[in-house]
Amino acid sequence: MPGAPAPFVRRWGALVERRHWRRDRRAALPGLVESIASALGSGLSLPQAFAEVAPALPAALAAPTRRVAASLALGVRLDDALVAYRGTVADEDVAPIAIVLGAFTRAGGRVSRSLARVASLLRGRLALADEQAALTAQGRVSAAVLVLLAPLGAVFFAFSMPDYVAILVGPGRAMLGAAVVLEAIAAIWLRRLLRVPTTGSALASLLDAVVVGLDSGMTFEQALRALVVRAPAVGRLPEARRLLADLALGQGARRAFGAFAASGPAEARVAALIASSTRFGAPLADLLVIQADALRDADRRRAEAAARRLPVLMLFPLTFCVLPALLIVFLGPPLLSLVQ
Repeated sequence: MPGAPAPFVRRWGALVERRHWRRDRRAALPGLVESIASALGSGLSLPQAFAEVAPALPAALAAPTRRVAASLALGVRLDDALVAYRGTVADEDVAPIAIVLGAFTRAGGRVSRSLARVASLLRGRLALADEQAALTAQGRVSAAVLVLLAPLGAVFFAFSMPDYVAILVGPGRAMLGAAVVLEAIAAIWLRRLLRVPTTGSALASLLDAVVVGLDSGMTFEQALRALVVRAPAVGRLPEARRLLADLALGQGARRAFGAFAASGPAEARVAALIASSTRFGAPLADLLVIQADALRDADRRRAEAAARRLPVLMLFPLTFCVLPALLIVFLGPPLLSLVQ
């Protein structure tokens, strides 16, 4: 019993460290994009650009960047070379980079503006994730403290009362099982309460990639197809696949976007923007950028509202799960000892 918390502490420390690594890799990605833009602007080829920027990156990004440079130098297709980032960077973050660089390898030209937009949208995603994490930080700490109260109390009594463990796993094993069940319910309940609502972020990521494709000279359908191929983990992928299939089958833009609009209010606004752009000749990329920003703002407001409700909602798992588990752990074995 005394050595039991050590594996948990090690696993918790490893989990926190992995999260920091993922965050550091994601934070370094806009710098990678801007460095590639500078290297390409100075006249370097794409393999040379990746090889040039790799030494200045964090170790977690430097190794896959070197592999990308080596693969491109050997004549590997760009999409196949960028697979080196899989598992290191999220697919939805790599997809805009692949779309811009794919258009550059096909048609050449200046890509500085497109890559600058990619770097900007990556920073926007990171800022939103950081803000959402900050809004729930206090709730996460409070939840961890609540869940750990009963185990830490059990460890304390195991040290202070010689017969505590024997009573808890002997005559009190039914109480121990009840406490474990209550703690598990509390942990699941609190985790669900702490889940940040991000219903618009997936669609915003889809719009970001489409905007990048439009800036690179693609049509809406081509940009959408490039995203579906390169980022299968995007949350709104079913709607994107259905829209892409309807367009490819020749059902007509009006009917295809009408089916897409039926998926939800955000999709309906996107379909309306595309229809108005087609009718009046307004720049579609600018309209989609505004819509993606609006979706992220809505997610930010939902996260703020959820953070304000969190202290009240956490009273329910505290009252019905954590406190009964504490009473069982703190008072159960001593009362059984007195009865015996």
